[in-house]
Amino acid sequence: MPKRYPMIEYMKRGPFDDIDTPEEALLPLIPYLPKQVWEPCPGRHVLAQHLAKHNICVIETFQDFLVAAWPNEACDAIVTNPPFSLKGKFIARCAAWNKPWALLLPVTTPGVRAAQIHLHDAEIIFLPKRIDFTGGKAPWFAVAWFTWGLKIGRQMTFAGPGDIGA
Repeated sequence: MPKRYPMIEYMKRGPFDDIDTPEEALLPLIPYLPKQVWEPCPGRHVLAQHLAKHNICVIETFQDFLVAAWPNEACDAIVTNPPFSLKGKFIARCAAWNKPWALLLPVTTPGVRAAQIHLHDAEIIFLPKRIDFTGGKAPWFAVAWFTWGLKIGRQMTFAGPGDIGA
């Protein structure tokens, strides 16, 4: 008998923190990014590969982002899909740098008090559809790019269907 609630069963295994970022999630953010960014959670390098396809130089580090030093003075922003279970800590750490940043996070993030206190000047890009992180053709939740310092121009931006590919 198949499981009735596969998402619940999957999430019982622990934090949903180790997922690759599909290129379609990145496309609405590309126009706002500087030419050199820091990816502090490179995992299997998927996000860095997508950024490189769009002529963005990526500095990747495998150190603990929550205590890491800024990797390179030429680096202009932080761009990552952080562990969702650490979203409040990642937002706080990004805010402490006072450098532009973009974090791909669940749309429920503003409901987390640890995130709220650092999102007062954030600009958010909402994606037009849920992103299929697992390739299972059944995306579980909506995500958005929570950004600061990228000069998007509006506090909330809603990307259109053409902004993330077919």
